Amino acid sequence: MRGRLVDDERPAVGAGHGVGDRVGAEHARGPSAPGVCHPGHLRPRQRLEHSGARALDQPDLPEAAQITTGDAAPGAPITLDPVVGLLREALLTYGHRPGDRVREAPLALRLGLSRRVVRAGLRALAEEGMLDLLPGGATEIPEVTAKDVLDLYALRASLGAPLMRRIAMLGRENLAPASAALAEVQAAARDNDHLRIREVDLRYQDALARIADLPQAAHTFERLTARLRMFVTVLDMDYSQACDTIAGEDTAVHDALRDADGNEAARLWRVKIERCVRYMIAQLSEDDVAPYLWTTLADRPRLRPGEPRGAAR
Repeated sequence: MRGRLVDDERPAVGAGHGVGDRVGAEHARGPSAPGVCHPGHLRPRQRLEHSGARALDQPDLPEAAQITTGDAAPGAPITLDPVVGLLREALLTYGHRPGDRVREAPLALRLGLSRRVVRAGLRALAEEGMLDLLPGGATEIPEVTAKDVLDLYALRASLGAPLMRRIAMLGRENLAPASAALAEVQAAARDNDHLRIREVDLRYQDALARIADLPQAAHTFERLTARLRMFVTVLDMDYSQACDTIAGEDTAVHDALRDADGNEAARLWRVKIERCVRYMIAQLSEDDVAPYLWTTLADRPRLRPGEPRGAAR
Protein backbone atom coordinates (compact mmCIF):
# COMPACT_ATOMS: atom_id res chain seq x y z
CA MET A 1 0.00 0.00 0.00
CA ARG A 2 1.40 3.39 -0.94
CA GLY A 3 2.15 5.84 1.88
CA ARG A 4 -0.56 8.37 2.63
CA LEU A 5 -0.06 12.11 2.82
CA VAL A 6 -3.65 12.99 3.67
CA ASP A 7 -5.58 12.47 6.88
CA ASP A 8 -2.37 11.15 8.44
CA GLU A 9 -0.92 13.06 11.38
CA ARG A 10 1.91 10.64 12.14
CA PRO A 11 5.27 12.44 11.89
CA ALA A 12 7.73 11.20 9.29
CA VAL A 13 11.14 9.92 10.28
CA GLY A 14 14.17 12.02 9.50
CA ALA A 15 12.43 15.00 7.95
CA GLY A 16 14.29 18.30 7.76
CA HIS A 17 13.02 21.63 9.03
CA GLY A 18 12.84 25.18 7.77
CA VAL A 19 13.78 24.55 4.14
CA GLY A 20 10.54 26.03 2.89
CA ASP A 21 11.22 29.27 4.76
CA ARG A 22 14.56 29.61 2.99
CA VAL A 23 13.05 28.82 -0.41
CA GLY A 24 10.20 31.26 0.22
CA ALA A 25 12.62 33.97 1.33
CA GLU A 26 14.72 33.54 -1.81
CA HIS A 27 11.60 33.93 -3.97
CA ALA A 28 10.55 37.02 -2.02
CA ARG A 29 13.95 38.66 -2.61
CA GLY A 30 13.65 38.09 -6.37
CA PRO A 31 16.53 37.14 -8.68
CA SER A 32 19.91 36.80 -7.02
CA ALA A 33 22.88 38.95 -7.75
CA PRO A 34 25.21 37.87 -10.58
CA GLY A 35 27.22 34.81 -9.66
CA VAL A 36 24.69 33.63 -7.05
CA CYS A 37 22.80 30.41 -7.79
CA HIS A 38 19.06 31.08 -7.55
CA PRO A 39 16.51 28.23 -7.44
CA GLY A 40 14.47 29.76 -10.25
CA HIS A 41 17.43 29.31 -12.62
CA LEU A 42 17.89 25.61 -11.87
CA ARG A 43 16.39 22.45 -13.31
CA PRO A 44 14.06 20.43 -11.05
CA ARG A 45 16.63 18.03 -9.57
CA GLN A 46 19.11 20.86 -9.01
CA ARG A 47 16.41 22.92 -7.28
CA LEU A 48 15.73 20.15 -4.80
CA GLU A 49 19.43 19.73 -4.06
CA HIS A 50 19.86 23.49 -3.74
CA SER A 51 16.97 23.83 -1.30
CA GLY A 52 17.94 20.78 0.74
CA ALA A 53 14.38 19.46 0.58
CA ARG A 54 13.92 15.72 0.15
CA ALA A 55 11.07 14.30 -1.90
CA LEU A 56 9.80 12.05 0.91
CA ASP A 57 11.63 9.48 3.04
CA GLN A 58 11.17 6.91 0.27
CA PRO A 59 13.37 5.79 -2.66
CA ASP A 60 13.11 7.63 -5.96
CA LEU A 61 9.82 9.05 -7.16
CA PRO A 62 8.40 7.59 -10.39
CA GLU A 63 9.85 9.18 -13.51
CA ALA A 64 6.52 10.73 -14.49
CA ALA A 65 6.33 12.57 -11.17
CA GLN A 66 9.91 13.88 -11.31
CA ILE A 67 9.32 16.06 -14.38
CA THR A 68 7.55 19.21 -13.30
CA THR A 69 8.72 22.11 -15.43
CA GLY A 70 8.31 23.21 -19.01
CA ASP A 71 12.06 23.00 -19.70
CA ALA A 72 12.14 19.33 -18.66
CA ALA A 73 9.77 17.80 -21.22
CA PRO A 74 7.27 19.12 -23.77
CA GLY A 75 3.80 19.33 -22.24
CA ALA A 76 4.97 18.72 -18.66
CA PRO A 77 3.36 20.90 -15.95
CA ILE A 78 5.07 24.29 -15.81
CA THR A 79 6.20 24.97 -12.25
CA LEU A 80 8.16 28.12 -11.45
CA ASP A 81 8.08 27.41 -7.70
CA PRO A 82 10.00 24.24 -6.69
CA VAL A 83 7.79 23.86 -3.61
CA VAL A 84 4.67 23.55 -5.78
CA GLY A 85 6.47 20.95 -7.86
CA LEU A 86 7.38 18.95 -4.75
CA LEU A 87 3.82 19.03 -3.47
CA ARG A 88 2.38 17.98 -6.83
CA GLU A 89 4.80 15.04 -6.98
CA ALA A 90 3.94 13.98 -3.45
CA LEU A 91 0.17 14.13 -3.93
CA LEU A 92 0.26 12.28 -7.24
CA THR A 93 2.66 9.60 -6.01
CA TYR A 94 1.12 8.57 -2.71
CA GLY A 95 -2.31 7.04 -2.17
CA HIS A 96 -5.39 8.96 -1.14
CA ARG A 97 -9.14 8.80 -1.52
CA PRO A 98 -11.60 11.26 -3.08
CA GLY A 99 -12.72 13.83 -0.53
CA ASP A 100 -9.68 13.37 1.74
CA ARG A 101 -8.60 16.60 3.36
CA VAL A 102 -4.94 17.37 2.65
CA ARG A 103 -3.08 17.84 5.93
CA GLU A 104 -0.32 20.42 5.99
CA ALA A 105 1.62 19.07 8.98
CA PRO A 106 2.50 15.59 7.58
CA LEU A 107 3.49 17.10 4.26
CA ALA A 108 5.66 19.72 5.96
CA LEU A 109 7.44 17.08 8.05
CA ARG A 110 7.95 14.68 5.17
CA LEU A 111 9.24 17.30 2.76
CA GLY A 112 11.23 19.34 5.26
CA LEU A 113 9.19 22.49 4.64
CA SER A 114 7.43 24.97 6.91
CA ARG A 115 3.65 24.70 7.21
CA ARG A 116 3.30 28.26 5.94
CA VAL A 117 5.10 27.39 2.71
CA VAL A 118 3.15 24.12 2.32
CA ARG A 119 -0.13 26.00 2.83
CA ALA A 120 0.79 28.48 0.07
CA GLY A 121 1.81 25.65 -2.24
CA LEU A 122 -1.44 23.77 -1.70
CA ARG A 123 -3.41 26.90 -2.48
CA ALA A 124 -1.44 27.23 -5.72
CA LEU A 125 -2.37 23.63 -6.62
CA ALA A 126 -6.01 24.45 -5.87
CA GLU A 127 -5.77 27.43 -8.23
CA GLU A 128 -4.36 25.02 -10.85
CA GLY A 129 -7.49 22.92 -10.43
CA MET A 130 -5.74 19.88 -8.97
CA LEU A 131 -7.25 20.27 -5.47
CA ASP A 132 -10.49 21.71 -4.09
CA LEU A 133 -10.22 24.81 -1.90
CA LEU A 134 -12.40 24.71 1.21
CA PRO A 135 -13.73 27.61 3.32
CA GLY A 136 -10.96 28.80 5.60
CA GLY A 137 -8.20 27.97 3.14
CA ALA A 138 -7.90 24.18 3.64
CA THR A 139 -7.66 21.90 0.61
CA GLU A 140 -9.00 18.45 -0.21
CA ILE A 141 -8.70 15.75 -2.84
CA PRO A 142 -11.58 16.24 -5.31
CA GLU A 143 -14.51 13.87 -5.36
CA VAL A 144 -14.84 11.85 -8.55
CA THR A 145 -18.44 11.22 -9.57
CA ALA A 146 -19.85 10.41 -12.99
CA LYS A 147 -21.10 14.00 -13.26
CA ASP A 148 -17.63 15.35 -12.42
CA VAL A 149 -16.05 13.22 -15.15
CA LEU A 150 -18.66 14.20 -17.74
CA ASP A 151 -18.43 17.88 -16.80
CA LEU A 152 -14.64 17.87 -17.18
CA TYR A 153 -14.59 15.98 -20.47
CA ALA A 154 -17.41 18.02 -22.00
CA LEU A 155 -15.31 21.15 -21.48
CA ARG A 156 -12.20 19.35 -22.72
CA ALA A 157 -14.02 18.23 -25.87
CA SER A 158 -15.35 21.72 -26.63
CA LEU A 159 -11.97 23.40 -26.05
CA GLY A 160 -10.04 20.81 -28.02
CA ALA A 161 -11.83 21.37 -31.34
CA PRO A 162 -10.88 25.07 -31.80
CA LEU A 163 -7.37 24.33 -30.52
CA MET A 164 -6.93 21.64 -33.18
CA ARG A 165 -8.18 23.91 -35.95
CA ARG A 166 -5.92 26.71 -34.80
CA ILE A 167 -2.83 24.45 -34.69
CA ALA A 168 -3.57 23.23 -38.22
CA MET A 169 -3.62 26.86 -39.38
CA LEU A 170 -0.17 27.55 -37.93
CA GLY A 171 1.66 24.95 -40.02
CA ARG A 172 3.69 21.85 -39.28
CA GLU A 173 6.83 23.85 -38.45
CA ASN A 174 5.19 24.73 -35.11
CA LEU A 175 4.59 21.10 -34.15
CA ALA A 176 8.09 20.33 -32.82
CA PRO A 177 7.15 20.33 -29.08
CA ALA A 178 4.13 18.12 -29.73
CA SER A 179 6.21 15.81 -31.93
CA ALA A 180 8.67 15.33 -29.07
CA ALA A 181 5.82 14.64 -26.65
CA LEU A 182 4.26 12.18 -29.11
CA ALA A 183 7.57 10.30 -29.29
CA GLU A 184 7.29 9.78 -25.51
CA VAL A 185 3.77 8.38 -25.94
CA GLN A 186 4.91 6.01 -28.68
CA ALA A 187 7.89 4.85 -26.60
CA ALA A 188 5.64 4.11 -23.61
CA ALA A 189 3.31 2.13 -25.87
CA ARG A 190 6.18 0.08 -27.29
CA ASP A 191 7.26 -0.75 -23.73
CA ASN A 192 3.62 -1.37 -22.71
CA ASP A 193 4.31 0.97 -19.78
CA HIS A 194 0.73 1.68 -18.70
CA LEU A 195 1.77 3.88 -15.78
CA ARG A 196 3.95 6.13 -17.87
CA ILE A 197 1.60 6.36 -20.83
CA ARG A 198 -1.21 7.90 -18.78
CA GLU A 199 1.14 10.76 -17.90
CA VAL A 200 2.83 11.28 -21.27
CA ASP A 201 -0.54 11.21 -23.04
CA LEU A 202 -1.63 14.19 -20.92
CA ARG A 203 1.66 15.92 -21.68
CA TYR A 204 1.08 15.47 -25.39
CA GLN A 205 -2.34 17.05 -25.10
CA ASP A 206 -0.99 20.01 -23.12
CA ALA A 207 1.85 20.44 -25.62
CA LEU A 208 -0.78 20.84 -28.34
CA ALA A 209 -2.72 23.37 -26.26
CA ARG A 210 0.40 25.52 -25.81
CA ILE A 211 1.23 25.45 -29.53
CA ALA A 212 -2.17 26.91 -30.45
CA ASP A 213 -1.23 30.38 -29.20
CA LEU A 214 -4.69 30.93 -27.72
CA PRO A 215 -3.72 31.89 -24.16
CA GLN A 216 -7.15 31.80 -22.51
CA ALA A 217 -8.14 28.50 -24.09
CA ALA A 218 -4.75 26.94 -23.31
CA HIS A 219 -4.86 28.12 -19.69
CA THR A 220 -8.32 26.64 -19.18
CA PHE A 221 -7.30 23.43 -20.94
CA GLU A 222 -4.26 22.99 -18.66
CA ARG A 223 -6.38 23.56 -15.56
CA LEU A 224 -8.62 20.74 -16.76
CA THR A 225 -5.50 18.60 -17.27
CA ALA A 226 -4.40 19.22 -13.68
CA ARG A 227 -7.77 18.05 -12.41
CA LEU A 228 -7.84 15.10 -14.80
CA ARG A 229 -4.37 14.09 -13.62
CA MET A 230 -5.75 13.88 -10.06
CA PHE A 231 -8.84 11.95 -11.22
CA VAL A 232 -6.60 9.39 -12.94
CA THR A 233 -4.47 9.06 -9.80
CA VAL A 234 -7.39 8.78 -7.38
CA LEU A 235 -9.10 6.14 -9.52
CA ASP A 236 -5.74 4.39 -10.11
CA MET A 237 -6.67 4.03 -13.77
CA ASP A 238 -5.24 0.95 -15.45
CA TYR A 239 -4.33 1.53 -19.10
CA SER A 240 -2.44 -1.76 -19.53
CA GLN A 241 -4.85 -2.86 -22.27
CA ALA A 242 -4.98 0.52 -23.97
CA CYS A 243 -1.36 1.56 -24.61
CA ASP A 244 -1.50 0.89 -28.35
CA THR A 245 -4.91 2.55 -28.64
CA ILE A 246 -3.70 5.72 -26.91
CA ALA A 247 -0.59 5.92 -29.09
CA GLY A 248 -2.69 5.30 -32.20
CA GLU A 249 -5.18 8.03 -31.31
CA ASP A 250 -2.46 10.58 -30.64
CA THR A 251 -0.59 9.64 -33.81
CA ALA A 252 -3.77 10.00 -35.91
CA VAL A 253 -4.47 13.46 -34.46
CA HIS A 254 -0.84 14.46 -35.08
CA ASP A 255 -0.89 13.25 -38.69
CA ALA A 256 -4.03 15.29 -39.37
CA LEU A 257 -2.35 18.38 -37.90
CA ARG A 258 0.76 17.79 -40.02
CA ASP A 259 -1.53 17.66 -43.06
CA ALA A 260 -3.11 20.97 -41.96
CA ASP A 261 -6.51 19.25 -41.78
CA GLY A 262 -8.01 21.00 -38.78
CA ASN A 263 -11.48 19.54 -39.21
CA GLU A 264 -10.17 15.98 -39.27
CA ALA A 265 -7.93 16.64 -36.25
CA ALA A 266 -10.93 18.06 -34.37
CA ARG A 267 -13.03 15.02 -35.30
CA LEU A 268 -10.32 12.58 -34.18
CA TRP A 269 -9.94 14.56 -30.95
CA ARG A 270 -13.66 14.19 -30.30
CA VAL A 271 -13.50 10.41 -30.93
CA LYS A 272 -10.60 10.15 -28.48
CA ILE A 273 -12.51 12.08 -25.82
CA GLU A 274 -15.52 9.80 -26.26
CA ARG A 275 -13.42 6.75 -25.52
CA CYS A 276 -11.76 8.45 -22.55
CA VAL A 277 -15.15 9.24 -21.04
CA ARG A 278 -16.50 5.72 -21.48
CA TYR A 279 -13.42 4.15 -19.96
CA MET A 280 -13.30 6.42 -16.93
CA ILE A 281 -17.05 6.15 -16.28
CA ALA A 282 -16.63 2.36 -16.29
CA GLN A 283 -14.34 2.70 -13.24
CA LEU A 284 -17.11 4.35 -11.20
CA SER A 285 -20.20 2.91 -9.56
CA GLU A 286 -23.17 2.38 -11.85
CA ASP A 287 -24.90 5.62 -12.79
CA ASP A 288 -27.89 5.30 -15.13
CA VAL A 289 -27.91 9.05 -15.75
CA ALA A 290 -24.31 9.21 -17.03
CA PRO A 291 -24.81 8.07 -20.66
CA TYR A 292 -27.77 10.38 -21.19
CA LEU A 293 -26.04 13.35 -19.56
CA TRP A 294 -22.95 12.87 -21.74
CA THR A 295 -25.00 12.76 -24.93
CA THR A 296 -26.80 15.94 -23.84
CA LEU A 297 -23.56 17.76 -23.00
CA ALA A 298 -21.35 16.66 -25.86
CA ASP A 299 -23.52 14.96 -28.52
CA ARG A 300 -22.12 11.97 -30.44
CA PRO A 301 -18.76 11.87 -32.21
CA ARG A 302 -18.68 11.19 -35.94
CA LEU A 303 -17.10 7.78 -36.48
CA ARG A 304 -15.58 6.73 -39.75
CA PRO A 305 -16.05 3.17 -41.12
CA GLY A 306 -13.89 0.76 -39.16
CA GLU A 307 -13.52 2.96 -36.06
CA PRO A 308 -14.64 1.02 -32.96
CA ARG A 309 -17.51 2.30 -30.85
CA GLY A 310 -16.47 0.55 -27.65
CA ALA A 311 -14.55 1.79 -24.61
CA ALA A 312 -11.05 1.29 -25.91
CA ARG A 313 -9.69 3.69 -23.35
